[in-house]
Amino acid sequence: MRRGQATNRVIAAPPAGPPEWLLPIPVPPNARGQVAYHPYDCMTLACLCPFFAGQIRGGNCVLSNGVILQMAYRKEYRMLTDDERNRWHNALATLKANGEYDRLSRQHLDVGTGSGAHSGPGFLPWHREYLKRFEIALRMVDPTVAIPYWDSVLDNYLPNPRDSILFSNLFAGETDFYGNVIQGPFAYWRTLEGRSTILRQLGFEGSLFNENQLNNVVAQNTIENTLAYTAPLPGCPYPNNYGAIEYIHSNIHLWVGGDMKPPTTSANEPLFFMHHSFVDYIWELWRQLKQPRWLREVAYSNDHGYCTNQLHFSWAYMRPFPYLQNRDGLSNSYTDQMYRYAPRPSCSLQNPNCGSPYLFCDTRGYPHCVAKVKMNGNCQGFENFDVCYNGRCWWGRCVPNNRMLSSKTLKNVRPMNNSLAMELLLSTIEQREMGHPVKPLKSMAPVFHNCHNRSPCCRFWAEQGLCNVQSEYMGIYCAPSCGACTPTYNLTSVHCVDLHPMCEQFKAQGLCKGKSEDFMRENCRVSCRMCGVQQENHCYRNGMLIPPVVPKDLVFSVQDTNDSEIKERVRIAKRSIKRRKIIMS
Repeated sequence: MRRGQATNRVIAAPPAGPPEWLLPIPVPPNARGQVAYHPYDCMTLACLCPFFAGQIRGGNCVLSNGVILQMAYRKEYRMLTDDERNRWHNALATLKANGEYDRLSRQHLDVGTGSGAHSGPGFLPWHREYLKRFEIALRMVDPTVAIPYWDSVLDNYLPNPRDSILFSNLFAGETDFYGNVIQGPFAYWRTLEGRSTILRQLGFEGSLFNENQLNNVVAQNTIENTLAYTAPLPGCPYPNNYGAIEYIHSNIHLWVGGDMKPPTTSANEPLFFMHHSFVDYIWELWRQLKQPRWLREVAYSNDHGYCTNQLHFSWAYMRPFPYLQNRDGLSNSYTDQMYRYAPRPSCSLQNPNCGSPYLFCDTRGYPHCVAKVKMNGNCQGFENFDVCYNGRCWWGRCVPNNRMLSSKTLKNVRPMNNSLAMELLLSTIEQREMGHPVKPLKSMAPVFHNCHNRSPCCRFWAEQGLCNVQSEYMGIYCAPSCGACTPTYNLTSVHCVDLHPMCEQFKAQGLCKGKSEDFMRENCRVSCRMCGVQQENHCYRNGMLIPPVVPKDLVFSVQDTNDSEIKERVRIAKRSIKRRKIIMS
């Protein structure tokens, strides 16, 4: 090419940024969750980015496929496009197949009774944190997914909400005569208790949300009526507010029935997460309307022993989430950085369109959106409306049209196809029944494996038999060396490598020295420039192994925990050493 000749370079345009309503709000410098050991502990997109194998460019997290990682946008279930709904169902199916759905569901089972998650002020903050973690797990499978909310008011307008399109195979699926979910995206999901299907008993008791209840919740002016004392003892100075959101949300659990009814089994049912997404939406609406921004992070119902048990106190630990207190669930970072809510479906006389083929506008009185009825369902009272999905209302029943017209979801990019999810689930069931292991699906983002030694001395302590002697400490802080988990890296490798995806961020936070030095010396040797130091030099003094410092409160908290994963790691740590001793003898 001649000197001075112009070159035609094609410069790739940067990926499009998020829309205005999904722009994150910067967090204060001291806000939690900007750097985290586990992705579930993150509270910012920048913290999540390395766990998604992304890179920060121009203030955005750009994934390996060039797409920007955005805040989750939670829409009403019926407002999802067919593609979005398909992605939601397939992400759930992947979590179910690889075991993470059941692991997270078990966390809710463990706090079903006797905890700060139910029957008191900690109810809303606890479930906010829980849903955030579940959503991150889903987004590790498909970064475009968010937990949709189930606005059951839309179904409650119908003469029989059981006939709602929600309970069709397009959405939550259908049951047999006995209530077993045998069709749809969640068909034949084995429960934590070992049942072969999810159980529903729709409409036998309880009720769905109605508009008056929601208006009453949003109209409350005191924190005690929102983060309510729902199981007060005699002597509590605050009157019982039976319109509190925890009380009325329980009616939906009762209405769905089956697994959804008791807290110990409710997370078996995917509707649980969509129902609680709506509960969280209503709480956020109250926060936006009734509290200035600064007050949202500090206002918590008084720690009163006659009104609630101590597990609900503001400074109590938010079990089983590590290092969190109940008041941490008040953080603005949830909706500043992690997720936002789409408005509830609405319509008007001027625009009698709800924006979804699964909803219609009832223009009588105050116009409002209503769920459509599935085929053969009860449509009495709505004969003059487009109430039937792909059908018409004939003598109070939905029947097929003479000439069926295909109905497309707004911005639909491909037709609904659940065959992949169904094949996966049927294969899972068959393999379980035959005793074959189920292979997890590959995720779009690398799945974080929570299996790291917290000290470079772990392997030396394990060789000395401390896994058995100090199992509460070793089972948690030295789980790989004690055989309590299987790491994704080679424990015996002599190569100097970074073992954790957040090492660069940890280094930038100054964690190579100080209280985190042991963890960094074991897992971030390259980033912290520790490759030239032998681990033995840090663990031995005068030829003697330095023992671990085990805080008593750590031992008590592990012994008192209701986290089944922690209990299992401690149990395995004990047994693994016993087996080694037998083999050695």
